[in-house]
Amino acid sequence: MFNIYYKNRVLQNNLKPALLRKLKAALRSLPTLAIITSSCAAIANDANNDMQTGFESTVEVIHVIGNKVTSISESGSRLGLSLKEIPATIDIISGDAIRIRNDFSLLNAVTRSAGFSGAGNPGNGGTSISARGFTGQDAVTKLYDGNRYFTLAGTLTFPFDTWAVERIEILKGPASVLYGLGGIAGAYNVIPKSPSEEFEADIRLSVGENNTQFLGASVNGTLAESVVGRADISVSKSDNWVSNGASESEMVALALKWQASDNLALTVRHDAGEQSPLRYFGIPLVDGDFNKDWVGLNFNVGDSRINYDDRITRLIADWNISDSVSLDAELFSLDTDRYWQTAETYSTNSDSSLIIRADPLIIRHELKQQGLRGNLVFNSNIGDMGWKSSVGFELTDASMNYTSNFNSSHPNSVDWGGDTDSVDPTNFIAGSWSDLTDSVAVLDQVSDVSQVAIFAETQLRFTDKFALVSGLRYDIIKTDYERLTYNEFGVRDTTVDNSVNQNVKPLMVRLGFVYDLNQDTALYGQVSTGDTHQNGGDIVRVRNSLREADTVTVKQTEIGIKQSLMEGGLTWNLAIFNIARKNMLIDDPDNSDPTVFTLVPEQTAQGIEIGLNYILNESLVTYINAAIVDSERDTGSEFTPTPYSPDITLNAGFFYNATERVRFGADLRYVDERPYKNTPIPSYTVWDLFLGYSINESARLTVNAKNISDELYATSAHWAGGQWSVGEPRTLSLTLDLNF
Repeated sequence: MFNIYYKNRVLQNNLKPALLRKLKAALRSLPTLAIITSSCAAIANDANNDMQTGFESTVEVIHVIGNKVTSISESGSRLGLSLKEIPATIDIISGDAIRIRNDFSLLNAVTRSAGFSGAGNPGNGGTSISARGFTGQDAVTKLYDGNRYFTLAGTLTFPFDTWAVERIEILKGPASVLYGLGGIAGAYNVIPKSPSEEFEADIRLSVGENNTQFLGASVNGTLAESVVGRADISVSKSDNWVSNGASESEMVALALKWQASDNLALTVRHDAGEQSPLRYFGIPLVDGDFNKDWVGLNFNVGDSRINYDDRITRLIADWNISDSVSLDAELFSLDTDRYWQTAETYSTNSDSSLIIRADPLIIRHELKQQGLRGNLVFNSNIGDMGWKSSVGFELTDASMNYTSNFNSSHPNSVDWGGDTDSVDPTNFIAGSWSDLTDSVAVLDQVSDVSQVAIFAETQLRFTDKFALVSGLRYDIIKTDYERLTYNEFGVRDTTVDNSVNQNVKPLMVRLGFVYDLNQDTALYGQVSTGDTHQNGGDIVRVRNSLREADTVTVKQTEIGIKQSLMEGGLTWNLAIFNIARKNMLIDDPDNSDPTVFTLVPEQTAQGIEIGLNYILNESLVTYINAAIVDSERDTGSEFTPTPYSPDITLNAGFFYNATERVRFGADLRYVDERPYKNTPIPSYTVWDLFLGYSINESARLTVNAKNISDELYATSAHWAGGQWSVGEPRTLSLTLDLNF
């Protein structure tokens, strides 16, 4: 706490008054958080320090929301640097901690990190995240096993399931130097479980309210000499907390690893996922708030459909060429097929007696992408100075077919604002999609994209205490895009050429330093600047009429401290940042058509993040993290608060082994008010609890209670601003875990 006040005094002349006010307000809440932490410590002092159960490693791996500063990160650098050596903040959330909490979705898991809050809805695949004053896939990059894949319309639906996750690494700050295509606010890397020699098998059976069911199974072991394999599968379904709310999903992850020699390993992986998520876009507001009588209603049509189908195959090579040189390479193919048929905009008539449904949409994404990536790492010296460096490349080709019912040249396209119907919320009947429109879906847009990228990174250690870390990335991205034209008979008119070609060459550079105060404490700073693609969340499409430039100018500065105390039992970090992004392309907030965009001249954000993780003994783990952000958007005519960006976010919790067989824990999530048009989304606080009992060394029962206070809150807002999605109410579940 004293460090926070000290930093506040030193920096008060450089921080905006608005941010200082938010900082002071947040600091006033710290005594309450101190009570939570000290109470946990008091409980642990009475605990048995010598607990041994079949799940004894569980507490140890819950170095969640942070790890020892000596831990190696795969996400913050390609040089194999430890957390302390990277000039950025990185949180690590273990897969075991995710599953103990019953965080089935990646969104729930990732938003326990400092400053991350959810903005997901079915339109973006339920994956959109806000961090450091920016929102969306081109702001917070989603990675799978260290790799970035192209998104379409800000949507990336794989991976989605947490059953096969080994851990999630969350990189704060600009990730585009490493991964390209945006990532101004950070990136989260979903790292799957890998095959190993030791045989193990796991089964999870979970049932909960609203007919929620989950089955997960895994098997791992040696298949032949030098060959190991792993298989993970999961199946889930639920009726959810609103009417007409059925959802289901299936996931398969297969991996085969061949140790071809002492220095060369070849791995083939195939992952597949199918989802039919909750087809829910919220309820309209009455006088700027929820009508509680409508909270359990889903106003979508009864025959609405949403399906996501993703399949990826990868061939991975890891080659230790010598003691100082290594090469990793990956060949991949990803096929994505997504489909929406929904009525997703709702408003009330003059006396709020009827609900008017509009925007009946059909959208299909067919996106295929193939690529080759490689990275060469050198570990050597320049004189007496340690020197690590890497150089790599990416080659990616993608093709897109976009089907919709809103191609304006087609005679049977949707009538924006005209294709509507009305329903009675007091006697709600979902009806069908044809009640609103007779529009038809046709192939609307096509594109081909090719990307060539080169990147490099280096660490030069001038002394035992001081090192410079730098990096750069240069992309050449060529997009050939066309929106098709149809004649009055609904037949494609091939005489009209609407093709647009775009050739973008963004360059990003980063320069940072790390100064070791001692072996467990590091000060760091970094500056990242350059250009990135104007629409990193949708590079397969081109908005030629709106382009003032092909790229977005980005600059971020950050300073921070990381420390690990008590032999790694206590870790904490503090970061202060400032971000500016110019010439942004965003969805037009005043238009239903998802193909219409608008330009934002500049968006800025500055803030403070702090995180602490404390393992008192084998019995207790506590954590707390918070972020305070001041962000605004220059629309060209005025400065407005950034949509979806909360001023304050906070997470806290503990995991406690009470006896050899019993453990329990709690998690707190607080998200401050989020600006959105003329109706800000209110703040909320959600408590989650769990209680676990080890039957024996191979079986464990866990009861999870989500949103224990049954808080009514909004998770996201519709583009029109007068419609909020209701968050999950209090729900209970019972889970049986079997380990063999």
